[in-house]
Amino acid sequence: MRLRKLIGEIGARYDRLLPMSSPAHRLLRKAEGEFEQWIPPGHLVEGSGGNDAPAITPRIAVFHRDETTTIRHGMYVAYLFAADNSTVTLTLNQGIGEMAEHLGRAGARLVLALEAATIRKALRPTDIADLDVAFDLRTTEPSSVDYQHTNIVSRTYRVDSLPGESEMVADLQRFVQLYALALQAREVARRHGRQELIIPARPAAVTIAAETAPEPQPEPPAKEAQEFAPEIGVDRKHKTLTGSMTRRGLLAALVVAPIAYVTPRAVASRDQDVVTQESVPPLPAPVFTIDVSQHDWKRRGGNLDWVGIRQAGIAGMCARATYGDPAGYQWPTHHFGDFARAARHAGLGIRGGYHNLVRGDQASINRQVDWLRAELDRHSANWAMLDVERYAELVKADMWPRWEDVRRFDDRWAEVETRVLVGYIPPWNWSKYLGQPDLREFRGPLIASNYPLKDANEDFKRLYERVGGNDGRGWAVYGSRVPEGWQYSSRAKVPGAPYICDVNAWRMSSEQLKALLLGSRHTG
Repeated sequence: MRLRKLIGEIGARYDRLLPMSSPAHRLLRKAEGEFEQWIPPGHLVEGSGGNDAPAITPRIAVFHRDETTTIRHGMYVAYLFAADNSTVTLTLNQGIGEMAEHLGRAGARLVLALEAATIRKALRPTDIADLDVAFDLRTTEPSSVDYQHTNIVSRTYRVDSLPGESEMVADLQRFVQLYALALQAREVARRHGRQELIIPARPAAVTIAAETAPEPQPEPPAKEAQEFAPEIGVDRKHKTLTGSMTRRGLLAALVVAPIAYVTPRAVASRDQDVVTQESVPPLPAPVFTIDVSQHDWKRRGGNLDWVGIRQAGIAGMCARATYGDPAGYQWPTHHFGDFARAARHAGLGIRGGYHNLVRGDQASINRQVDWLRAELDRHSANWAMLDVERYAELVKADMWPRWEDVRRFDDRWAEVETRVLVGYIPPWNWSKYLGQPDLREFRGPLIASNYPLKDANEDFKRLYERVGGNDGRGWAVYGSRVPEGWQYSSRAKVPGAPYICDVNAWRMSSEQLKALLLGSRHTG
């Protein structure tokens, strides 16, 4: 049977009001044999229209034989049919069931959405640039919504206008290849990761061997007011859960050990059914970076003391490189090169440049992208940040960026650039002015700004603890994402910087931050 015919007939004939013996259900089960002609050996196929009752969103899932035989955990490729049969989505996705049993559905969705973003970063941008990071199954049924939260990349077809057979087969084989690359990237992280979440048989307690983060050897106004968790297990002998942790405790452990979610396989007797929250070690010390601009140069009366900044415990920097459209509305930027060169000479390996986005058509967005890239190239910056804000001058000129501008910039960046693009998208802007979009649509890491103590001017580490530290409100979910970074103050004291400074916290080790921001440019 041809792939196009199989998918088309299931989509056209599936009716959840019909019994499990209906023609569409038989076709779903038939897929398990038919798919052998399109996928490489070593994979399993499961066509499912439900268990005890017909599913709202039937599926055909493809698994690596060594990965799993269900979609309760692990990664897989699947065709997911929308509840109204209008579309079918080909997705590289993740199982949620077992994690949801211990974190709750919301917590599991959160962790796996972050994991999906991390997996996307491990894939080459050119391999996934034309794929989607979100889809709609046309239902609010919980398991269907799970699929949408745990999606890594996807492609959606209309059932009544499927592409040709060769294109559909090519798409399926491409997704299976991306699946193999994602599994390989996960295995590499597993081999090189130093963090490990181990849940032993007895006693019912959690042991975490975690890497402690080492001490890292505006004309615009000040910016207003989890953590990736790749599903990487440990040795199979540690994959048995004999006690059940509190949801908060397990989530904390996952944040501490993003390279080590251990999939629980069994639950033991009731006498072992308690693991106290106190048995979970505290979250690790965060890593800090600072954002600077020509205003910091002016405040200090010259360049910053980057050696002093590094010695104070700052792991990286990002300086304003560009503002606006070089052929249109723009504001001048000074000293980006001075900052970047001095930071490099001081031994800071994480050196970025940020762009203040302005409203524009596609031609304007392309110019803005090219301008930022050129400035990064000129001054050896290895990551980028997109600053999405409503400065007073932008509001006055009606040039403040809308969400469509952000999407166009992100899309264009992925087409032409391999450096990581971080989104500085403050919650207040997201909530009031951007239309509260799904931030999973943005490819790169996310920085939130939230200043609990707006006027406080004190040591950046002490201030971080005062605003809640790793449990502070700046780590709250918005746009279906937990930010990877939190700018918790624009007035912190950092030795070597001006008397006030923008400071960001990252709940990860310095090596993880390098991997997150530098990707393939990270050399250790």
